Amino acid sequence: MKKILIVSLLIALLLLSGCNKQGTSLNFAVEMNDHAAAAYIAKYNGDFVKYGIKVSSFNQYATGMALSAALTRGDINVGYVCVVPAILAYARGVPIKIVTLTHKYGYELVTAKSINSVKELDGKLVACPGEGSSANLIMKITEEKFNVKFNILRTKPLMEISAMEKGSVKAAFIPEHYASILVSKGFKILLKSQDVVPDMPGSCIVVKDDLLNKEPEAIKNLIRLTKKETKFINENREDAAKIVAKYLNCSPDIIEYSMSNLKYTDKIEEERIQYLIDKLAELGYVRKFNAKDILWNGK
Repeated sequence: MKKILIVSLLIALLLLSGCNKQGTSLNFAVEMNDHAAAAYIAKYNGDFVKYGIKVSSFNQYATGMALSAALTRGDINVGYVCVVPAILAYARGVPIKIVTLTHKYGYELVTAKSINSVKELDGKLVACPGEGSSANLIMKITEEKFNVKFNILRTKPLMEISAMEKGSVKAAFIPEHYASILVSKGFKILLKSQDVVPDMPGSCIVVKDDLLNKEPEAIKNLIRLTKKETKFINENREDAAKIVAKYLNCSPDIIEYSMSNLKYTDKIEEERIQYLIDKLAELGYVRKFNAKDILWNGK
């Protein structure tokens, strides 16, 4: 009986480790925001090790576009990145697959308190990250929905905050947690991504194809771990915010408020990924393709 129990435990441990301890290294990249909360919590709690995931590097990137560029160069093989930059990277030939979602929504139009409608911003200078960003897609869809045309100042999220504070612009399309930083400084959220794109997939985990082929069990463990961390985030929001705040050098109160503007989920909805692909194709950013092509089938 003892021998059977020992053998069973050994098999369970091997399954959990995914046989990755001597395998390919996982070089992680995460966006420097609370979209990647699951990654920060896993790192803080040592859960990568507990799930047998061998992490050789864990680097932060200011934007999803910068992270996508690192994927293109081959610097990393696992990325916590916004879905839109992931789609663009795939469409441009980067061999990646989306293996799980990390959240929905997370992009806002933040304005001065004197602005009461999107129409007031027609023809005005509005800050927005680059054309490869999710915030840019929300900006384009907002223009269509409200029949307006913005004059765009292209800049990174941190510089958007600076431009708003200086009064260079009165509005910014900006991702969380940066949107919530602006709210803490006296600005307001005029529009959320879910107001123009219901059930919008926000961020995901992408993995390079060669790693998926070499270490599928390690990636399955990563998916299981993401499910666990997502449950923790949703059930322990205050504690989760405190952990994430440490990595973002930000107030836990701001992070907790920011996290309330996202819906943390690991569930991939293929039709919503397809919507983003179709919209990006309509706007001329990619050629249309089937969402199934970018989604990992788990084999």
